[in-house]
Amino acid sequence: MRLLRHVVIVSLIALACSPDGTAPIPPQKFAAVSSGFLHTCGILSEGAALCWGDNAVGEVGNGSVGTVEPSPASVQGLFLFMQIDVGDRQSCGLVPTGKAYCWGLSNEGALGSDTSTRSAVPVPVSGGLTFKQVSAGWNYTCGLTTTGTAYCWGLNDYGKLGSDTPSAKTPVPVAGGHVFTAITTGQYHTCAIATNGSAYCWGAGRGGELGTGDSVDSPTPVLVMGGLQFRAIDAAWGHTCAISTAGAAYCWGGGADGELGDGSRAVRYVPVAVSGNHRFSAIAVGVHHSCGIATSGQLFCWGSNSSDQLGTTASETCTDAPSPYPCSSLPILVSGGQLFEGVSAGGFHTCAIARGGGAFCWGQNDRGQIGNGMTGGMVAKPSPVPEPLRPVS
Repeated sequence: MRLLRHVVIVSLIALACSPDGTAPIPPQKFAAVSSGFLHTCGILSEGAALCWGDNAVGEVGNGSVGTVEPSPASVQGLFLFMQIDVGDRQSCGLVPTGKAYCWGLSNEGALGSDTSTRSAVPVPVSGGLTFKQVSAGWNYTCGLTTTGTAYCWGLNDYGKLGSDTPSAKTPVPVAGGHVFTAITTGQYHTCAIATNGSAYCWGAGRGGELGTGDSVDSPTPVLVMGGLQFRAIDAAWGHTCAISTAGAAYCWGGGADGELGDGSRAVRYVPVAVSGNHRFSAIAVGVHHSCGIATSGQLFCWGSNSSDQLGTTASETCTDAPSPYPCSSLPILVSGGQLFEGVSAGGFHTCAIARGGGAFCWGQNDRGQIGNGMTGGMVAKPSPVPEPLRPVS
């Protein structure tokens, strides 16, 4: 990611002032986007962070609480972020020095700031650690240091912090002494990729989401079965998906809505290949759906389409709810014809970065998580996230 100096940002914001004291940010690219349960955040190419959607506990980071922000709002503070990740009710990001900041709900210490007090602006994660990745889950957060050591903090139900410690308000090391290259957090489980490409998971395993061939919970990392080597991994509610070093996608865990993409709606206790023989460059997992970007740039999604989170029409019907809803147990192409380079699957919505840097979102919009300036209903196809307005002096 290319980061520019603060002086450049100041000069950009000062352009094109309008009479009401606001100015549209000059055209620039999104470098990243992350979809949470009811809100979304993104990073612009120059490093500024924006968030939108539900802001009940300050998870948008603009200094307010108890609001809904249907359009992108600037995260407070003179921060340039190189990575951002959104969980259930908290958001976290890394600045170029490797220091981690979080904001939003801090129940059981999910912000890592040695407190259970929520924050509507970014606060530093305690401990003085230098991270290369941070991942925000359901009431907890994990990060990888620059040396590959995993730390987690927050609620430790089912052992998802990777240690036998009680819930932690500051980072605690994951047991096992592994060196990891990537980490991902879900609702009740966590997974990571070791330097040799092997995947390890820990936390709740009753739905097969640990990929160990059984339904046993584990408070420490356990090896995912199958002998596969991975280069990307993502976890969410009750399933996990990963991309092998050869580019094939595999999923495991709960599959009632077809979210494993293998043509079934079964629980899989070990990794199964996603159908279609696609080669993927990125993968993302939501509550009951999954998406992957093929090396061609085409975006495919599978699983539940109850809220239009697949971004296209699904031809199957799932009935694991009071009323039937559309779903797909096979990857289907997202509508619109765009080619993408980044994707993030949230609770019941999806966002992606198109080639060229435009951000698009679709799916459930009850709390403004699509970022189109409106709330309510569902957005069936990729909708561009508009440029925000910022006050200028």
